[in-house]
Amino acid sequence: VNFSYSGKKVIDDISLSFVPGNFCGIIGPNGCGKTTLLDLLAKHRQPTAGRIAYGSRDLRTYSTKELSKEIALVPQNFYINFPFTVKEVVMMGRYPHIPRFSAPTADDVDIVHEIMEKTEVSEFAGRFITELSGGERQRVVFARALAQDTHVLILDEATSNLDVNHSISLLNISEKRMKQQGRTIISVMQDINLAAIYCDYLVFMSKGRIAIHGATKDVLNSDTIRKVFNIDSKVYAEPYSDSLQVVFKK
Repeated sequence: VNFSYSGKKVIDDISLSFVPGNFCGIIGPNGCGKTTLLDLLAKHRQPTAGRIAYGSRDLRTYSTKELSKEIALVPQNFYINFPFTVKEVVMMGRYPHIPRFSAPTADDVDIVHEIMEKTEVSEFAGRFITELSGGERQRVVFARALAQDTHVLILDEATSNLDVNHSISLLNISEKRMKQQGRTIISVMQDINLAAIYCDYLVFMSKGRIAIHGATKDVLNSDTIRKVFNIDSKVYAEPYSDSLQVVFKK
């Protein structure tokens, strides 16, 4: 797949397969094309060349509603100026499953209630989304995506506005659903150590291309970090988190 803005190539000959039931992290410097890649996967943009298949079908053949039943996106930035309540925003995640001109069913209401409880946004239920802080709003958008109940969850730095407690809580909820139901998570992450804890598979990007990709245990090392970020590091096995971790020298 290739993608260009005004003749400038932003995604350069990328070829990847995402395996169901995996948590895949996408890592790389600012401006390397990570968010653009997610936009292509979510059909928000069309490749300049190449094709993207979801299952056995070309992604372009899916209607918006069809794809919304399969793929949910938590964007890096979420702007909404209309004063919807938090409960209304989370319920928007159920819209792909509700027939046109129909009201939410009891099942839809139950799913929204359960997700709001799990993501700890029930206390905001009656508040307007425009009144919330950036972190609170991000949790609501995350809850909306979980309520969408899709096979694929795409996260674009979805925890960047959250404290460590809520970041871990939401990633734990997502990972549990993935493992129990064979779902797929594709996440752009800036925190390499958080990615190392959760991701089975890592894709390192540089200048619109894939620098290296593979199982986390195979590709997360000091050579990769030097190649992608031009910085020295030490990668070691941390028994407390049961994962690789990375430290940097000042």
